[in-house]
Amino acid sequence: MKRLLLINIIVCLSAALFSFKSNATNPPLLPDNRLEVQDWKLSVATELVKAPWIHDEDTVEETTEEKLNAVVEELKSIAARYLGRRYVWGATGPKTFDCSGFTSFVFRQAGIQLNRTSQMQYRQGTPIAKEDLKPGDLMFFSSPRTGKGVVGHVGMVVEVDEDGKQVTFIHASTSKGITYQKFPDSGYFNHRYIGAKRVLDESHISA
Repeated sequence: MKRLLLINIIVCLSAALFSFKSNATNPPLLPDNRLEVQDWKLSVATELVKAPWIHDEDTVEETTEEKLNAVVEELKSIAARYLGRRYVWGATGPKTFDCSGFTSFVFRQAGIQLNRTSQMQYRQGTPIAKEDLKPGDLMFFSSPRTGKGVVGHVGMVVEVDEDGKQVTFIHASTSKGITYQKFPDSGYFNHRYIGAKRVLDESHISA
């Protein structure tokens, strides 16, 4: 439907321009000339139908993956605005954050509800292997407060290298505040890694 409407508009505009130029330099068209113009209009319409930049309505619509990618980009943009904000245990923003306070705040700004604590957030979403991590996924670690093997820290993936061997996540660091961190690292996060979850799905995109 959109394609037909666009074609009609372009043909009408082209015909009007052709008519204007003809009237400006030539006498009124005789019957045979009018037939030539009709043939010209048909030729233009035929070529427009073939044009690669005119698509059916169903192909113009964004795919589910494209819509999810748009949500991820929004999350990354929101998170980046708070780089450098201080870490304060129990804080939920926007001036100060703890780790789960930061992730829940960022997702909430994008209209997505996360549980408040890192342990509760770990219960959300779908488990994801390290080699399958994507931007928007949540990574979970143990912390000195919780001890080995117990979730006590969380960050959000913002970038994955082309080879998939290293990711960058953003999180609320106790010493640096909101900052980016490479993973795997020299040992601290690598040794404390517990798992990852993907909380974004089709329910988080608009129809």
